Amino acid sequence: MAEESQIQPSHSQEEHFDVLTEAGVKTGITKPRGQVHRDGDYHRAVHVWIFAETTQQLLLQRRASCKDSWPDLWDISSAGHISAGDSSLVTARRELEEELGVTLPKDAFELIFVFLQECVTNDGTFFNNEYNDVFLVTTINPIPLEALTLQETEVSAVKYINYDEYKMLLAKEDSDYVPYDVHGQYGQLFDLIEKRYANV
Repeated sequence: MAEESQIQPSHSQEEHFDVLTEAGVKTGITKPRGQVHRDGDYHRAVHVWIFAETTQQLLLQRRASCKDSWPDLWDISSAGHISAGDSSLVTARRELEEELGVTLPKDAFELIFVFLQECVTNDGTFFNNEYNDVFLVTTINPIPLEALTLQETEVSAVKYINYDEYKMLLAKEDSDYVPYDVHGQYGQLFDLIEKRYANV
């Protein structure tokens, strides 16, 4: 594993989300983040994965300890909810810039699939019914960790990990990582990387 870059967390202002039907259609209602997760409303978010082609590594972030879901666990390169009225691409670019200090053009973001996550955490108090637009950003070489500027309210550390090692850790449900079902929908990420880049 590569070295980690560390910072301390604080608190952030609550966002408002578009509430969706179970089928993912906007209802015309917006609600604060806390109420959406309390009530189990369907809503939208983005996942942004940074993959370095030459090293076959994905960039992971450690979620800040103040997060209301999966605190202190290793997760997606960058992710965030889509605020009311915003698009997924606008959100993907903004979250990457806010969380890691990386600014990229629109055409750097490839939408590879949409993932519906339905789960309950925090002893049954946090309902996450979320449509995630999953983006892949491919770089030739890894972005140096020291070049990243971490958002203290969201990210406490970053590291690179080989994509097949990460897939293995998820498959065995390692407790240091936010869980994703690599045998289900989320396996598409690893299938795509394997198909495109395994022989690079």
